[in-house]
Amino acid sequence: MNYYPFHIGDYLSATRHLSWEEDAAYRRLLDTYYTNEKPLPSELRAVCRLVLATTDSQREAVETVLGEFFELTPDGWINGRADAEIIAMREKQQKQREKANKRWHKPQQEPGNAPAMPRHDEDDATASKTDADAMPPTPTPTPTPVNTNTGASAKRGKPAVVKPEGVSDSVWSDFQAIRKAKRAPLTATALDGIEREAIKAGMTLADALAMCCARGWQGFKAEWVSQPAAGAPARPTKFDPVAYVNSRKEAAHVVIDVAAQRVA
Repeated sequence: MNYYPFHIGDYLSATRHLSWEEDAAYRRLLDTYYTNEKPLPSELRAVCRLVLATTDSQREAVETVLGEFFELTPDGWINGRADAEIIAMREKQQKQREKANKRWHKPQQEPGNAPAMPRHDEDDATASKTDADAMPPTPTPTPTPVNTNTGASAKRGKPAVVKPEGVSDSVWSDFQAIRKAKRAPLTATALDGIEREAIKAGMTLADALAMCCARGWQGFKAEWVSQPAAGAPARPTKFDPVAYVNSRKEAAHVVIDVAAQRVA
């Protein structure tokens, strides 16, 4: 893909806690993912080579972002949001390809062989005043309501889930695309469950759906916010230099005190 949609508000809402290097690593990983349109390699060293992560801090940032925003599968590291965008782009390209094929392969009429216009009698072509009076007036056609309900709910005759208030159109569209890619049609019951979990986590429904879009989740649990993603190193909820340094040293049983060096 040479282009993919980038919603700045959704991205900032889900990545505001990232450090400078982690944010740069995430952007490079997304660019590589969309360019190749396939999962990233399973081996961390190969992923770092793709995004040119050469220093220890850069490699650590790549590992952190993979654990939080990607999912390790037998095929490699995948991102649900990116997969949904790739599927949508391929469907659009296929429709454009079919339209172009119909236009270029349309049979052309040979010169001098234009089809003859159908002939009709003069009596049939000219209507008399008597005939006009006898014909009832043509009623104004009533427009047929357009059914905007698409997807599995429309096929079963069920109403589509209405976009909740406070949720942006882009977040709502992206979340539905993720559910479609994972073959999990969005229902009112599922949306109510997400809202309940968002309240437990102290978040709004809009923030929870934005986080689902950024992390490729089809659902939401309150404990997912308080606990790190699978494979990701433990880290504080809010970035604190002292807590962050100590958390990186706990594995070696060495905890340092840098409180005295903190600049107010």
